[in-house]
Amino acid sequence: MQKVSGKYMKITLSCMFVFLILFSAACLFISYKTGSEPNTLITCVFAFCGAEGGLSAWIKVTKEKKNKIEKGIEELTKDMELGDASEINNTTK
Repeated sequence: MQKVSGKYMKITLSCMFVFLILFSAACLFISYKTGSEPNTLITCVFAFCGAEGGLSAWIKVTKEKKNKIEKGIEELTKDMELGDASEINNTTK
C-alpha cells in the first residue's frame, strides 16, 4: 500500500487560511470605505471554508483509523505466523 503524505491537504488548508485573512482585511476595508458590509458574501465564504476544513479533518481522521486498523491486523497476522497465538486463545475463552 502506498503511503500518502497529506501534502495536498496541508497546502489546501494553508492557502485557505491565507485567503480568509486577506478576505477579512478586504471586507474591513470595504466596510470602512462604504459604511456597509457584504453580509451574504461573508456568510457564504466562511460557510464554504468551514465545510472544506471540516471535510478535510474528517478525511484525515478516517485515513488514520483505517491505517491503525490495518497495522493492527498486520501485527496480529505476524504473531499468528510466528506461533504466538496464546493471547488470541485467551481472549476467545
